[in-house]
Amino acid sequence: MNNEPLVSIIMNCYNSDRHLEEAIESVYAQTYKNWEIIFWDNASIDSSAEIANSYDGRLKYFLAEDMAPLGEARNFAMRKATGKYIAFLDCDDLYLPEKLDKQVSQMEEGRVDFCYASAVVIDDEGIEINRHITKNNSGYLFGSLLRQYDINMQSAMVRHDLLLDNKITFDLSLKYSPDYNLFMKIAAIAYTGVLRECLVKYRMTGASLTAKSYNLIYNERKYTLDLLCRHSELFIRNRTSFDYAFNMLNYYEAIKYISTGEYVLARACFRKVLNIKWKYTIFYLLLFLPLSPSFFLKSFFK
Repeated sequence: MNNEPLVSIIMNCYNSDRHLEEAIESVYAQTYKNWEIIFWDNASIDSSAEIANSYDGRLKYFLAEDMAPLGEARNFAMRKATGKYIAFLDCDDLYLPEKLDKQVSQMEEGRVDFCYASAVVIDDEGIEINRHITKNNSGYLFGSLLRQYDINMQSAMVRHDLLLDNKITFDLSLKYSPDYNLFMKIAAIAYTGVLRECLVKYRMTGASLTAKSYNLIYNERKYTLDLLCRHSELFIRNRTSFDYAFNMLNYYEAIKYISTGEYVLARACFRKVLNIKWKYTIFYLLLFLPLSPSFFLKSFFK
């Protein structure tokens, strides 16, 4: 084990005791043994602290004095990490047993700076409901990710010194998609490895997004794209992909309008993306029917 690089697993917790033990146990069950859990308790008031502190010294527990936004809390946790590699695990998700083993092997054997894998989607009771299989192949994937973003955060692993050397952290202004912002900044400079097999389980709960959250999806995706295209060389190399990504913002804006029942505005947005995917034509036509926003959101936003 002494010759194996240390992996720091970032776990941010806020009142997450329901599935917490199962999540932690999935790390202790890893076939790869040289890891540490950086457990950042974001001022929980449930039994999360008791559960976390029941484990040995490989789980390093830190208690925040005050609750912080998720991105800021993750930055606090990453400052405590000492591993060669950084991985992430939310408190209601799970690693499959060979997750760390397969990814460390990929990172060590090649020129890979960052990697991710496919994910099993489970419901609140742990029953499989879907699989998110990666679409991209390994390489410099920034342009591909602008067109087809398929990174599940729980499956990601990144070289720690890449983050430190390039001062890459979670953007504190983002509430809905700080992970998209972080991973796109990494992909802009990193050779990325992709594993098609499922290495994690991602739990999709029954909690629905609010209208405010749907608004954030559009606003925060646009914020990240605007930020990235300020790098002139990056923009020039990936101009066609940037054009595609900015055009796709019309889809997210349509979802925002659907959430508030503004179907006329939603149809206007969909008209701008009808040539991208055939299903958007179906979505556009359905918006002429007197159906509830919840029906459309469940159908369109998956």
